[in-house]
This record gives sequence, structure tokens and C-alpha cells, in this order.
Amino acid sequence: MSLTDTHRSQATRGACAIVGVGQTVLSKAAEDTELELALEASLEALADAGVSPDQVDGLLRFGGGFEQVSHAELIRALGIKESTYVAEAPLGGDASGAMVHHAVAALVSGRASVVLAYRSIKQSGGRRFGRADSAQRGGPPRDEDIVVRGQQAFLWPYWMMAPAHLFGLWATRYMAEYDLDKARLDEALARVALDQRAYANRRPGTLMHDRTLTREQYDNARMIAWPLCLFTICLECDGAAAVVVTTSDRAAELPTTPAPILATTQSLQAAYDPGNPFMADLTAPFPASRAEQLWSDAGVGPGDVSVAQIYDATSLMTLFGLELYGFLPRGEGWKYLAEYGIGPDSPLPINTHGGHLSDGYVQGMTGLVEAVRQFRGTAVNQVPDVSVSFFGTLSGSAVVLGPVTP
Repeated sequence: MSLTDTHRSQATRGACAIVGVGQTVLSKAAEDTELELALEASLEALADAGVSPDQVDGLLRFGGGFEQVSHAELIRALGIKESTYVAEAPLGGDASGAMVHHAVAALVSGRASVVLAYRSIKQSGGRRFGRADSAQRGGPPRDEDIVVRGQQAFLWPYWMMAPAHLFGLWATRYMAEYDLDKARLDEALARVALDQRAYANRRPGTLMHDRTLTREQYDNARMIAWPLCLFTICLECDGAAAVVVTTSDRAAELPTTPAPILATTQSLQAAYDPGNPFMADLTAPFPASRAEQLWSDAGVGPGDVSVAQIYDATSLMTLFGLELYGFLPRGEGWKYLAEYGIGPDSPLPINTHGGHLSDGYVQGMTGLVEAVRQFRGTAVNQVPDVSVSFFGTLSGSAVVLGPVTP
């Protein structure tokens, strides 16, 4: 560990904690506006933390183009007196972990004392990530409707227009790299989908709570982007989630169970932004050094983790996350998943809320909320004796929660 690494871990390990979480009911067509959803989730998180809105002086959101609720709108709606730290995290779902990363930086540096981070999404209102713009209106893309610039000019003319198309490339590259056929890859991806659906079936409030999934249904599902089928791709929904972060000293004074933050990380490098198919290694969306830094800063390793939430816009990401965050060697994830799965009886329960595949899609934020609940011991699908709880995305932003030890 370098001097810089030592200083960083000493400055941040256990210095802050997530003290409040909140989320709305997830639905296919919410009556509330995005602002109303954000307000509901934020008020629940603040009440959970035992913090009043006028104590919040830091506000974080997803980057523009994703989050439609502005900082100013939410400040007015909540009645926050003044926010002295206002920021946003880019890159879509990567922001779910990155916002905690930013919150820690603001708190440790003294720029804020209580930080609220939120995400509100209303895909029924037309803001969707799975289709080209004109296709959202019900028809195929027309040349006169499409204007592409930059990177899209090399993708859209070849009908590579949606995240699922990129995930299909990831999957076929992984298959080629490790000599897999579709049948063997499906043994892993189906196990993820089936285990997450079972979690959702046991948890009221999930989008798929009343809808079971069988292997036969999985095998007969329509293809989305070969080799990925319908049940390997995340759901669309309306909803919001929020977390409250503060210093550990302040957390000790609150009437809540804090989730100490052992470490956070974030990553962005050339050609490795989400949705970019031009990275040198399609099976590694972020460098191994980020995971190494995360565990070094945390003072624990993958083997210490009791339960994990891995951002799953596709079930392939669960496989990749196991390998890239060091839970398993590269190329071994598919075998592990096929044999053990991710259910409550597996060596490492994963996405215990049902994940994006069966709970709902708030771009990672409900996974972060679940990581806190698992640490607290209050989750519906509670894993026994949780010590270290993990949340990570496939762009390299992650959060490790756990007890602070010398």
C-alpha cells in the first residue's frame, strides 16, 4: 500500500455512514410526478435517519439527462434552508455508488454535514433507455427522425441503439474468451434470473412479487440481443429512492442504526464509459486496480462479504461483478453461478431484493438501499449474521459497508 493509499484509507474508512434510506413503491405507471416520487423517497430517508430537512446541507443527484428532478426543485419541495454542497454524478447507473463516493468526499472535507442523495425515474412518462427515440412513438426508427452525433454515428446506422445491444456484445465476447456455448452460459444466467425472481416473490412490493418464473419459461423467452433473452434484461418502472449520509460522529447522535462506510470507489477512463463498445476488453468495464483500491481502503476483502448487491441491468452483470470485484477468478463466474446460484443458500447471496430483473429499475439505488437494510438486519430476505455488506456497479463505483476495526 502506497503512502497515498494509506492516507486515503485512514481519512475515509469508517469516517462516514449511511444513516437513512427510503424508497417509493415501484410501479409500471405511477400517478405521481417524478418530483413527487423524489420527495416521497427523500422524506422517508430523512425520517429513517431522524434528520429534519433543514439540517441537510448537501444534495446529490444523477447527472442531467438521467435525473429530471433538479436540485432546486427538491430543495424547495423539502424546505431545505441552504445547500452548501450541490453536485451530480454522471454515467447513468454508475452514479448510484458514485453519489456515496461524492458524499464521503464532501463530509470528510467539511463541505457538508448531512448529505441527501436521490434518484427518481418515471419510464412510463417516455424517458426510456431501451429504444431509439422514434421507436418510443410506436414505430421503427425513420431516417428523417434520427440525428446522430459523436460516438452514436458509429453505432446507430448498424442498429446498435439500446443498452441491451452492448450487453449482447459483452456476452458473446465472454463466450469467445472462455470457450462457452450458449447452453452453458444460460446455465449461469438462468440461475441468476430464477434466484432473483424467487427473492422478489418473497418480498411484497416488488414488480414481480406475484409472478413466478420457471426454467421452462426462461428457455422459451423471446430473444432481446443474442444471447440475452427477455428474462436476462432489467424491468422498466416508475419510482424513487434516496439515502442520507453523514459523519460517523454525527451518526452516533442519531436515533438510527448507521451503516458505516468502509470504502467507496469510482472509475472513468478513456473508452470505458457506460454504453461504449470500443473498450479494449469488453469483459472488463473497469480496471482491476479499482477493485484492489476498494478492498485496500476498506481493510477487508471479498471473502469477508456476507451479502452483495450487484447492479444488474442484465444478469450478465452479476457474473461480471463476481469476477471483476475479486469474488471469483476471471472466467470462473459462469461455473460458480451454474452450480451455486445467488439464492439464500448460496455461498454469497446476491441481489436479495430481487434486483433490476424482478424488483424494479431505479438505476441501482434500490440495491444500495437493500445493502443498508441487510447490514442493519431489517431486509425482507435477510441474510443471517451480516458483517460486511457490498454494493457495486459495472462501471467501477462501489460501496463497502461494515464495522470499523482497528
